[in-house]
Amino acid sequence: MDTSKDYRILVAEKAAEMLERRVRNWGLSYPLSRRHAVEAEVREIKSLVLRIKHSYLPLEYLVRDETMTQLMSKARELAKALMPPPGWSLKDKDRLGVAEIRWCLATLYGLKARLLLGPENYPDYAVDVVAMEVGTVMKHPTNPGLRVTKAATKTYALTVVTNILSIKEGEVRAVAILPPKVFGGVVSEGMYSSGPLTGYELGKRVRREDYSAGEVGAMVEAFLRS
Repeated sequence: MDTSKDYRILVAEKAAEMLERRVRNWGLSYPLSRRHAVEAEVREIKSLVLRIKHSYLPLEYLVRDETMTQLMSKARELAKALMPPPGWSLKDKDRLGVAEIRWCLATLYGLKARLLLGPENYPDYAVDVVAMEVGTVMKHPTNPGLRVTKAATKTYALTVVTNILSIKEGEVRAVAILPPKVFGGVVSEGMYSSGPLTGYELGKRVRREDYSAGEVGAMVEAFLRS
């Protein structure tokens, strides 16, 4: 397996770099305790991803390698240090930073699961594409061509800004969980990449034939070029 060119590993590498920048330039309203220790742990995560990138191991060995186990463990530990304390009321200026941290950690923790999708090096395999239920749908505060929605599984929810004006509450759609972006002051954490779906359990990955793989892949390639 050419691990140096696999989209899943390249996106994880960029997520580790994004996480390092966020920690270095903290700027969030809640304190970062054990700063030096956290910075060291983030550097260790970068080192683990690079070890995976340059391992050239066959896929069946890579997913069982101790390096992968260590990466998942480090990502889980960092979530306790970097995410807002329980009960913390987020300020608007924090929303992008917190969304970036959440996406980076989820991307790093989920690398093994995405590698288990198979040996094919599809760019859309580099991000999670899961079935989520559309919750609230509101008009964008400044752009009439957009809608601000909440998409949720049984365990977590995301804000998704979309130009699909026909979207309705209660629909289940594929959501590609992408690096957060700001649209007119609203942070979006993903993109709807299918029409309404049936037969999917919320939170499960959507089959490739049931979402717009080309559109998701284009977003991944744009992220890697940025």
